[in-house]
Amino acid sequence: MTTLDPTVIEQQVQNIENTDALVLKDVHRFPTIHSVVLPKMVISIVQKGTARLSFDYSEHHVAPNYVAIFPAKHIFSGLHTSEDYSTTLVILSEKLVEDARLTSFSFNLQPYHIKPIAQLTETQVNSILSIVEMLELILQQKGPVLPHRHEALCSTLHILFEFLNAFRQEENKEIDNASRGSLVYIKFMDLLAAHYSEEHKVNFYAEKLCLTPKYMSKLIHDATGYGANAWIDQYILAKSKLLLISRKDLSVQAISQTLGFPEQASFTRFFRNLTGQSPREFRFENMR
Repeated sequence: MTTLDPTVIEQQVQNIENTDALVLKDVHRFPTIHSVVLPKMVISIVQKGTARLSFDYSEHHVAPNYVAIFPAKHIFSGLHTSEDYSTTLVILSEKLVEDARLTSFSFNLQPYHIKPIAQLTETQVNSILSIVEMLELILQQKGPVLPHRHEALCSTLHILFEFLNAFRQEENKEIDNASRGSLVYIKFMDLLAAHYSEEHKVNFYAEKLCLTPKYMSKLIHDATGYGANAWIDQYILAKSKLLLISRKDLSVQAISQTLGFPEQASFTRFFRNLTGQSPREFRFENMR
């Protein structure tokens, strides 16, 4: 079984931009129960047991033959896993995802922002796992053995998503009819991921989307149940929890600066208002 220690995973994820991807087999639990911002895209193929999780504060249940594609920079938390839970995880670098997107017109990730999870048949899951095996084989090749390794990974990722999109036809039909609010929400989250460390105000994001702050917040609330201000707060909170848990080398003051707070006291006040405890208390409680 693969145990996901937050600090170890953080180190592996940081190295993914050099290695393109990471395949983890027989993962039996989540690295943390706290809401964190996913630093990379994650594909999860459930093979045994059940689990309960939250993606952008929408709760989901998964069981064998469920496949989830979680785009990077969204808020995730693992709530519960059964004792026999087992999943295969594929973690993808930003460069690999972007290069795959640029070289394929059909590589559309929008459906997974809106509906990340689908139940497949056992045969379909076996097909997905076969492609993951090929992805893992390519990842193991170094240097002159496979000089066009990155391009081979992009091609394999194209194949993987062609199969996933074909297997998810019913879900994709629903997504084609998504409200304008859902589409605005996706663009808002992309902007938030890019600017959360310097901009904490709704006005900035509304201006980028050419909307009034009130109208943008209404569209987002209609689509998700939360307004823009709430999403900004929760996004920064999730980022701070991930840093406090996984980056023990960073002081609370350094984390507050990374998150764009003018001083540590304002970060502590923000964190306490949302969680009821200080960042130091949270870090101590979650030390391993």
